[in-house]
Amino acid sequence: MQYLCEKTKNGRKISRVFGYDSIVEIPECLMGESVTELGDYVFSDRMDPKELEDALRRGNLCTEDGKTAENVDKFPEIAGADLEELILPQSIEKTGRYAFYNCRNLKKISFGGALRDLGAGALTGCHQVSELTVRLGENDRSCLREILTEIPETLCVKIEKKDQKGCFWFPEFFEEGVENTPARILENHIHGSGIRYRNCFQDRILNTGEYDEIFPYAIAWEKEQVVLRLALGRVLFPFLLTEKAEEKYLVYLREHSEHAAELLGREKEYQLLEQLLERLGPDRETMEKLLETAQKQEDPRWTGILMERLGGMGKKNTGKNTGISYMNKEKRKRKFRISVRRF
Repeated sequence: MQYLCEKTKNGRKISRVFGYDSIVEIPECLMGESVTELGDYVFSDRMDPKELEDALRRGNLCTEDGKTAENVDKFPEIAGADLEELILPQSIEKTGRYAFYNCRNLKKISFGGALRDLGAGALTGCHQVSELTVRLGENDRSCLREILTEIPETLCVKIEKKDQKGCFWFPEFFEEGVENTPARILENHIHGSGIRYRNCFQDRILNTGEYDEIFPYAIAWEKEQVVLRLALGRVLFPFLLTEKAEEKYLVYLREHSEHAAELLGREKEYQLLEQLLERLGPDRETMEKLLETAQKQEDPRWTGILMERLGGMGKKNTGKNTGISYMNKEKRKRKFRISVRRF
């Protein structure tokens, strides 16, 4: 992989990336200096050839180990649909305008808390992004909210801070222009709980208390699977989760325990499934339904987890055996009466 970079006041700016990989991990240092910035249109499929020529004149083409590269035609540009996952180093502070314009296959982005300046329209056309990972610094600030507002689709956000991990789901939202004919104005209506979740920030810090308080809105407006993911994320990765908020999520998960466990089983999240079953303690009937689903999926690991827990519940006390015992008792009574008559 090759990088076209140039020197700035704060370090190195990458203007273009060349290679064959769909997963790009930007190095923290190039040519002995920290990489602090991504240039305008760096991964866009619409970069002006003249701008690329200017960048080549201004900057240096180098490899991942910082060695100078001379042949720009050796590798193709990684741009647009070529990019599927991007991992930015902690040193990155800024991205340029339309940095990821029309990267329609981009699904995952990982970045650090130092990234504060997101260029205008940076994520325009990136409708496949489904997962963000933010590695927070000491002050918990980041440009997470700016990224979330540029992507209206449902997103899973993983937060990492030292040895703590959190998993937050942000439902989708969409805007609709409705014409108010008598008033001769166009009203802007926003649908979905996603906009409320995206507003749970204060001074660029995610307010987890506010995030947890609006859970009833998600229950009212979102599909069950989205609400399940949201509740599972908070309970299984309890980053700054209060006992009161946790109990609220657990109440919902107990009421939907079968579907919650099935969701984790289908996605082969076996360790999380075991944690959930331990927390919820579903009844035998629910466990048997889950076992039937696991067997239909022909998943031995999922089946084994459920059978082990069912075994720990003991044998089921059904009314069938009781009925047989009762019938046998009645037969003995009839035989006794016949014997008395004959006597």
